[in-house]
Amino acid sequence: MAWAVFHDEFRWDRPKSAVSFWIKPKAEQQCYPRDVIDAAIAVGKAAEHRSPTATQKRTLKARRAK
Repeated sequence: MAWAVFHDEFRWDRPKSAVSFWIKPKAEQQCYPRDVIDAAIAVGKAAEHRSPTATQKRTLKARRAK
């Protein structure tokens, strides 16, 4: 899984698959499969970020739960 910050709404369908992604922009990092992140970066909708540390992941998860 890769991490990125999305600047704009991004919709992507996997070729030859019934799976699609509709990603809304957020100021915080979001985690999606590598092929989705690569497609978003290619069209300028996202900027890749390094994977957060375990402590940072727990903080992000706690924020989403509220």
